[in-house]
Formats: sequence, structure tokens, C-alpha cells
Amino acid sequence: PKILGELKISGFSEYLHFWEKDLLLGIGMEADEHTGNTEGLKISMFDISNPADVKEKSKLHLPEVDYSDALYHYKAVLADPKKNIFGFQTETYGYEVEGFGVSSEYRERYQYLVYTYENGEFRQLLSIDYSSDAYPYTVRGTYIKDTFYFMCTNGRVEAYRLTDGSKLDELVP
Repeated sequence: PKILGELKISGFSEYLHFWEKDLLLGIGMEADEHTGNTEGLKISMFDISNPADVKEKSKLHLPEVDYSDALYHYKAVLADPKKNIFGFQTETYGYEVEGFGVSSEYRERYQYLVYTYENGEFRQLLSIDYSSDAYPYTVRGTYIKDTFYFMCTNGRVEAYRLTDGSKLDELVP
């Protein structure tokens, strides 16, 4: 192996997936360039048409997200470049801030996010909040035509319309 080029960006990508002929999707963490402290999740699209001159073509920073299974388990990511759709779960931890910046109750928020990549930008298609006790922590997503299916390890399945994000139905075990 030999190094053909290098790219200096803030943060890093843990998950990489070929998207189109010359594009590479990255999911990772944004980081402070001086301290190295992580500052939320980062989604990147890299232009790899010239291996000697790779560029970060587009990025989306989700500063409130602290963790995602996508960073450590490649099977946790729904990625289909032909359909132009990708999805993954996220976790957010912290205190709710009330008036005058005073912290109140500690909260954990769990979401499944679905995106598309169009005209050089990431666009969110769907956001499913599964923070309640009715959901287990391990979740996955898939689709059939224009219907997205949110699946839980306890057997719960929810169906959503990809065109407008509306909930169509659910199956509760």
C-alpha cells in the first residue's frame, strides 16, 4: 500500500460507505480542532473522484447527538445508494435547561434518523423518537418501496411514509 493523498478535516468518520461512483458517505463525530473533544455527530459526503485530492463535499453537524450504533456496528446502518437513503439510530444525553440556564432533570433521548443526499446537501426524511419505555435500545430500519419500517428487538414494528414522514401503522407484540 502507498499513500496517494490526504485530507485534513475537523472530526473523523467511523463508518464509511461508497455512495455513488465518486462519493463516499461518512458517519462519525465532529471534534474541536484544538482540543480534540468531540462535539456531536457528523455526517460527511466525500468526493473521491481523485484519490490524490479527496474533498469533503458536504457535511451535516448534529451537535446534540452523543452516540450512535453506526459508529461501531456497520449492520446498524441502513444504506442504499440506489434508493438514495440512509438511516441510523442516535442517542442524546444531558440535562434539560430551564430559565436562566439552570439545569433540571437528566434526560436520555433516542431517535432513528433517515436521510437522503440531494443536490450536494443532506436532507432529513424521517425522525422517529423512541425514548419511551415501550422501545428497547436495539432498533433497525428498512424500507419497501416508499414505506419505511422501524423495527425493535421486542417485535414492535412501525411503518412510516417516506414521502412525508407520516406514521401509517404499527404492530405491537
